[in-house]
Amino acid sequence: MNEIASLLSPGRIVVFVLVLARIVGLTILAPLFGSRMVPARVRIALVVFLAVAMLPTVAAAGAVTPRLTSTLALVLALAAETAIGLLLGLIAQFVFGAVQMAGELAGMQMGLGLASLIDPQSHDRVVVLAQWQSALALLLFLAVDGHHMLIQAVAESFRHVPAGAAALTSAGIGMTVVFAGGIFLLALKLAAPVLILVLLVNACLGALGKLVPQLNVMVVGFPINVAAGFFILAAAQPFAVRVLEDAFANIGRSLGAVIDVLA
Repeated sequence: MNEIASLLSPGRIVVFVLVLARIVGLTILAPLFGSRMVPARVRIALVVFLAVAMLPTVAAAGAVTPRLTSTLALVLALAAETAIGLLLGLIAQFVFGAVQMAGELAGMQMGLGLASLIDPQSHDRVVVLAQWQSALALLLFLAVDGHHMLIQAVAESFRHVPAGAAALTSAGIGMTVVFAGGIFLLALKLAAPVLILVLLVNACLGALGKLVPQLNVMVVGFPINVAAGFFILAAAQPFAVRVLEDAFANIGRSLGAVIDVLA
């Protein structure tokens, strides 16, 4: 009875709400957790389950709780907790943004720009190749236990940044902006094989068009670009997998660096 009474005490309820706010922020933007393909009931149940599971650890870490009589302090604390969760989820989402950008670049160069579908995660029109690359990245993310890494990161954040004491700092935001700049480099690495091969194919077709004026380069070039693009995509899959594995490993280090800065 005493344990139940302690769990229902106003202080513990405030701590639970603060923990819930940070986890909600994470699940809004984080890969897989923030996907619209996951039913809302499942996401809500997962958030509540994670908050309940992390509550004893957060209480042991000495959480700072605003006074219940100060509504403004509680609202500001909830906003700060949600912002911390959003920041952690955004850092993990950078890799998937780079994957989608690489698919868009490669698909446009191959001539697949007209073949677009509705992405079930973002509800935006994307090139078919970009959707394929995103699905592959999501499967690899699950294979390397990236979802467990995110849960571990948010649990570790409560040790460095106690619930109720969170605040966004300029150093943390600046570091996130630096990580965002890596999107373009990662996208270029993933799309480089297709871009280079299609460039070489177009150069050869241009030279062939000069040598044989009767050849309709526009008609002949389209299927050749598509075939060459798919060929190099299949051949470069091991390279892409290694690049994505390194990128997912860097997510853990990036999250740890941001948490240390916010502490």
